[in-house]
Order: sequence, then C-alpha cells, then structure tokens
Amino acid sequence: MRAKLLVLVLFVLALVAIAIPAISQEQVTIHSAELLLSGAPAQAETASAAEAESVVGLTFPVGRLEGVELSDEGLTLAADATTGLYESPVIEAPLPFNAVVPQWVADLPLAASLTIRMRTGTAAGWWSEWYLIERNDDWTLPTDKDNVGPMIAVPAVDETHERVQVSVRFSRYADSPSAVLRDLRLTFIDATDGPSSEELLARQEAQAALQPESAGGGYPKPTVVSRNIWCTDPDCNYSDGLSYHPVSHLILHHTVSSNSSSDWAAVVRAIWRFHTYTREWGDIGYNYLVDRNGVLYEGHNGGDDVIGTHAAGANRGSMALALMGDFVSERPPATMLSAAAELFAWKADQKGIDVYDAGYLPNVDWGLPHLMGHRDVYGTTQCPGDQAHLLLPWLRNEVAGRIGFTSPYIYVDELSSAFSRSNNGSWYTASGGCGFNGHAYYTFSVTDPGASTNWGEWRISVPESGAYEVQVYAPYCVTGRAETDGARYTITHAFGTATAVVSHNDHVGTWMTLGSYNFNAGGNGKVRLTDLTNTDTGLGVWFDAIRLVPGGSLPPMEAVNLQPAVWSWLNTRTVTFQWETHHVLADATIDLQVAQDPSFETLLLVKELPADTTSYSHTFDRDYSQLHWRVVIRRGGDSVASAGTQFGIDTTPPTARVARVLLLEDGRYVLGQEGSDGGSGIRAYSVYYRPTGSSTWTTLFTETAFQSVSFVPPNPAATYEFASRAVDRVGNWEALPGPAEASTSQRILVSRRGYLPLIGHQ
Repeated sequence: MRAKLLVLVLFVLALVAIAIPAISQEQVTIHSAELLLSGAPAQAETASAAEAESVVGLTFPVGRLEGVELSDEGLTLAADATTGLYESPVIEAPLPFNAVVPQWVADLPLAASLTIRMRTGTAAGWWSEWYLIERNDDWTLPTDKDNVGPMIAVPAVDETHERVQVSVRFSRYADSPSAVLRDLRLTFIDATDGPSSEELLARQEAQAALQPESAGGGYPKPTVVSRNIWCTDPDCNYSDGLSYHPVSHLILHHTVSSNSSSDWAAVVRAIWRFHTYTREWGDIGYNYLVDRNGVLYEGHNGGDDVIGTHAAGANRGSMALALMGDFVSERPPATMLSAAAELFAWKADQKGIDVYDAGYLPNVDWGLPHLMGHRDVYGTTQCPGDQAHLLLPWLRNEVAGRIGFTSPYIYVDELSSAFSRSNNGSWYTASGGCGFNGHAYYTFSVTDPGASTNWGEWRISVPESGAYEVQVYAPYCVTGRAETDGARYTITHAFGTATAVVSHNDHVGTWMTLGSYNFNAGGNGKVRLTDLTNTDTGLGVWFDAIRLVPGGSLPPMEAVNLQPAVWSWLNTRTVTFQWETHHVLADATIDLQVAQDPSFETLLLVKELPADTTSYSHTFDRDYSQLHWRVVIRRGGDSVASAGTQFGIDTTPPTARVARVLLLEDGRYVLGQEGSDGGSGIRAYSVYYRPTGSSTWTTLFTETAFQSVSFVPPNPAATYEFASRAVDRVGNWEALPGPAEASTSQRILVSRRGYLPLIGHQ
C-alpha cells in the first residue's frame, strides 16, 4: 500500500513539473552593490552595506560647483553664499541596475534647506527625468541616523541602467549656518534575473489548478502571486523570528518608488533585497504588494496573521498592502485600486472587520481606524501619498459593498449639511487628511465662559422613533498638543436635553459613547459641543463625525423628590411639590402620592399628571405632624417610584407663659417660662416686663432657647409684671403679650443652696 502511495506522489510531482514553466524552477539571483559618496570615505559608516556584493567609497566627485564647497565634512555652502548648486559628473554604477535607492546623512539647521535630485541613464547616453529625492518614512525608522529616499526603478524597455547623476541645491538665510550633506549612499539592485509578472501569474494559476484552496464559504481571496512563486532565493524561506497576531486593522502604504517601471516583478524582488539586506529587516516589510496592473504579490513570509515590518508599533494586529509607486501627486490607477479593494474585502470578511470603525492595536496607546493609511498611525509620514489617502473613504465603501456589509450606524459627518458651526477665525482643519473620512475640525479648550467662541452642532435625523446610542469621534491627529479631558456635549432629544462630558484625551482615535437617548423621526434632535470646559485650557477639542446606533439600551426611568425636603416643616397648608425625572418617555404618566404613613397605604392625595410635569401645588385642609410624598412613573406595565419623603405642616403658633418667679438672696429674680406646640415644636421664647400699673411692655430677652432667665429690677422697691411669647421651628409666633402672666408679688424666696439646681437660666 505504501509503495502505491509513493508512486502516486511521484506521479503528481511530475505533473507539477510539467505544468509549471521551467524558469519558475530556477533560483533567481538578485545582485546589489553600494556606492558611498562622502567628504571622507574612509571615515564613513558602512555597516548597513554588510550584505552588499561590493561597497565603493568615493569622495564626492567634483563636477559643477556654484557657491558650494567640498570639505572632509561633506558638501556645504561657501562662506559667503546663501544659495548654491552641486551637480555631479556622470557616475558609473558598480553594476547594471534596474532599481537604485539613495540614502543620505545631513545636518539641516532650521534656517537652511537641502534638495537632492537624481537621474539614471544608459551607457548609450539616454537619461531619465530628474527625480526629487525625499525622505521615505516607510523605510526610515525613527532611530536611524540616515534618511532613505524613494526607490527609482528603471523603465522596463531598458531593463537596466548603468549610470547616475546627482544634483544638490542649498539655501540659507544670511548669517545662518548652512546645511551639510555628509554622505550619500546609492544602493544599486539588479533584480532582472527572474520571471516577469505575466510568467509569475501563469505559474501561480498552474499551482492553484493542482493545489486548489479549500472553499471556506466567505469572500474569495483574490489571486495573489505567492511567496514561494516569486521569491526563490534561499533566504526567502525561513521560519526563525516569525510571530503572529490576529488581524484587526488594514493599512494602506505606497512603496515610494518611481511609477515608470513596467517590470513590476523585478521591482518586487528589488524591494525584497533592499528591505532584507540594506535595511537589515530580514524580509520585505509589507504583507502584500500590488502593481499598477492589479497584480498582487505576497510580501512578508509566514502567511495569514504574520506580523510584518511596516508601521512600527502598529505592526502587530495589522495587515499591510503597499501600492507600488509614488502617489503623492498621482492617483493610483483603477486596476490597482480594484485589486486593493478585493484583497481588503477578503480579509475584512475573513476577520469580521467593520471597515468604518476604529479600535486599539496591542502596541499602540490610541485608537486607529480599522482601514487606514500608514500616516494615520503616527501622523509623521505622507504614506500612502495624498492621492491614495484621499481614496480611503471610497475604499471603505468598496470593501463593504463587495462583502455585503451594511453598517449598523447612522453617521452624521461634519462636512454634511447636517452640521453647522460658529463663524469665527479660531477653527483649524486636521492636516494630512486626518480624521474620519479624511477630515476633522478642531479648536482649543477654554475655561472662561467669556472667552468661549467656538461651537459646533450636529442635527440628527433618524428613520424611526426610538432609542439610539450616540457616539462621537476624536481622531488621532498631530497638532502639537494633547486633547481636552472635558469635552462637554449637550444632547437635545425627544424629551428634553442632557449633558455628557467625555475625555477626548483618554479615548483619542476611538468612538466614545454619550449615552442612549430617545429621538423622534423627523424631530429636532441635535448634539452640540463647545470649546468651554471645566478641566483645561489650550487643549484640542474635536468636531468630527458622530454616529447613532438604533436600539440603544436606555437607563431605567427615575424620579427624585426635591421639595418639600426630607424632615422639613412647612408653615403653609398650600404645598408646592417639586421633583425631577430622568429617562421618562412621552407616553408615560406620573402619579403624585401623599400619605400619612411611610408605606403609602393611607393616601390623602393621588394626582395623575403628564410625563413632563415636574411640580404640582395642593392645599390641605389642616395641619399634619407627619406626611409622606412620592412620585410614581407608569409606562405600560412598568412603574418606578421615587423614595418617599417625610414632611409636616404646622401653621398654628405655640403657647407660652411665665410659670414661676424666684427671688434670690442677692435681690435678683429668676423667671421660669414654659410652653407647648402641637407641631414642629418650640424654637425660642421672648420675655417681657413692666412696672405694675403700666401698659407698656419692655423686652427682657428676645428669642432665647433657655426656659429660665434672670431679672434685675431697675427699682428694687417697685413691683413688676411679666409675660412671654414663643415661636415654633417653622416661624409661627404667638401673639404679642397681653395680660400679665406673673409678677414679683408672687415671688418665691430661695436660698443659694436652693437655687443651685436651677442653673441654666440667663
């Protein structure tokens, strides 16, 4: 049985060898060499060229020098020049090349500029256009001393070039230091020894016919030239160092290589050679690449969920697709965009990625869009180019349409007619197309109401009345400042307004919930944000898109008693009850209940009121020493009651009298007063005196809480009369004194020992 199986395997392998073109079985050799131009070649670092087949160090060759001088430090402006030009003579490359990548080290003071251009040519004398050499942030790490420029590809009609020429322009302000170009490293790559894109596709289709992928039932993966098809160098096949993480984010790049080549397979091999050896990344950084003809190539080795090397902290959990070319000013062709949409649609369907949403990656502290451009990660690069980045909203729609995904959210964009803002000059627009759908407004926070000028308002239109959760977005954009911790939103919903405060700083790059609210179809719902905070000043306040999701979970209905307050006494029988409610819908009703017992079994009042009522007045027929009130909200079969509040009604003044008159040995009198109150209780007494026979009372004490007071008679030989009046705890006063209640003629003489127990008098 084993012998038969072995024969079958050998037969299948023979068929594969016949079906695949012979060139695909050969190992492809990719050559590279480096040319280092500097002021002092012997001192220049060459560590990055360890894997190059040859390294040639030269002093910058003298060509055209206008206001520029060459020293051991490199190229710089002459002492008396503010502008200058260096143009090298024709430089012979160490090997014929189909791609060349410049790298340079320069000192660049703030008031100086340095512009590098380069062109390539044939031995026969044909020259390409001059290419502007700018820093390629995709291929330059923050810790790198040198800058990496674009990969310049040779047109396929020439296959290889043999010459280069370099032009460097300098400028500075007068009396300012000059830029210094210390060295310029040119990495020449010859990757033409290999199959073309058409041949690679033929081999891929042959392999797919013999080894079809099992149908998974999801959106099909587009044809991709697999790693083992195009990368046949022995170093392409490795497993050490590979790590994996489930993909949740899709990142679009561009390779910042020239757009003129049509031998894209050779460019892929050249990028692999440069990333692997010159940059010492061990492999090509991107997970996938796509050429202008729409041919997709598998990039980084390892298959699905492998972690590439393309976006620093955002590598883990993301899948990178690089558009081959430079799309700062040129729009990617339709074939390339269609292939990109196909690849992202396959991965979005496979991983259940909402391409309109945002979320966190394991090694990044802020939120990021699920489908984004490389610049959206840190905001420090042009990648994937302005023209490609503008197409991200289109790409999200294309991906969603291909997989039949409909977002559950209703979006209100700040660029739509449903958004309005204050008309003043302190608004800013996020740079580089940052923000949801490539745009966002922002301003800076203030804490002084008098300094608050900026506001924005999103009008809400929902297809059906009901509850919706409201979410807002603060994008991660480079502004040079942090975001506010106190973004204050006012939500106008079907039954009033509400306020929600969120921290843009703590949740930057993600959608933040403001809570759930009820909105009416065709109603006047809106969300308003201002620059006024209670937390900070001078920090970013973001006015980007908002979104609503139907069926949000509303908090339970709630009622809170306000007046009368707990344990309070009222001195009026007309009582105004006041309360507040939360999350009460219009079809609810409110019952105001007043009872004599805390269990509300003995009800004195039951009043049914509309849902938006927050106060009601009622006149009681008498005083009550103990009442309890509450609000009951009823909606359908549900009801919720506020906590019962006890209070009392006391409109009757207390009664009081001077009950005793004591005479002390030293001639002083002690008066003792007593009283009663059937309600809130006596709070204080006022005591009065007059000479016997007089009709005018003189105040002895006003509002004393003591029940005994001392009296020193103005005339010890005279007789005096006394009276009192009391006030209760709610301010009900007994009438002013009338007849006398006691007099000194009724005194009781007490000794010092006898009156000591009476201490407490005034």
